[in-house]
Amino acid sequence: MESPRPWYEPQMRPYSLSKKTVLFWWACWWLLLVLWTIGLLRPEPIQLQHHLISPSLGWITAKGLHLGVYALLALFASLLPSSPSFKLFCFIILMVHAFVTEFLQQWVKERTGSLSDVAIDLVGVALGLGVWKLYCWFGTTGKKVP
Repeated sequence: MESPRPWYEPQMRPYSLSKKTVLFWWACWWLLLVLWTIGLLRPEPIQLQHHLISPSLGWITAKGLHLGVYALLALFASLLPSSPSFKLFCFIILMVHAFVTEFLQQWVKERTGSLSDVAIDLVGVALGLGVWKLYCWFGTTGKKVP
């Protein structure tokens, strides 16, 4: 009898990716993280938000973007082929990234560091992991995997 699969190990995928393809997608993940970091540590996105979006929608848009990008990064890291320890490393990077970028924002013009933003970022990471867990449970068979 097979031992049960750990929670962090996804169900076997019905496809196989070449090493080049895997490296390309991981490069995309790191690029997205770098671009997101630049966006968080520059004043221009806030200035653009003030010009394009009404103040009443600005807050919800900004927080939704925080939640969505961190969820996407967590989901992306979860689905890409790698060892469980590398995936854990990526999740830790995302959580530390949330704290560090908010801390550094206090020195960026028109930005403020906020613990509520860190909480939203961490909820985004949890949301991405939750979607991945649903994928692991139901996988490609449509049946719950114990």
